[in-house]
Amino acid sequence: MKSLKNRNIRWGIIGLGNIANKFATDLVTVKGAELYAVASRTQQKSDDFVEKYQAIKAYGSYETLVNDENIDAVYIATPNSLHQENTLLCLEQGCIM
Repeated sequence: MKSLKNRNIRWGIIGLGNIANKFATDLVTVKGAELYAVASRTQQKSDDFVEKYQAIKAYGSYETLVNDENIDAVYIATPNSLHQENTLLCLEQGCIM
């Protein structure tokens, strides 16, 4: 388990629709939280999201995001019908959700 003592929690977001935008808007108000990486099915959408919310990394696949060892927690913002699949992907990589 990663030590989070004395540093921000680095968040990743999977799926970049309306809920992800709301989450990112609110995350900047949370002390000790940082929007580190985002992932969409397209690289362009991730790049646009990073520009809008000043995240550090933009990924064009969910798999790449969950394999980034710098991420502490992942917010799954995909449609409900994909939550199980995306949750299992995160769990297989040891992500906190």
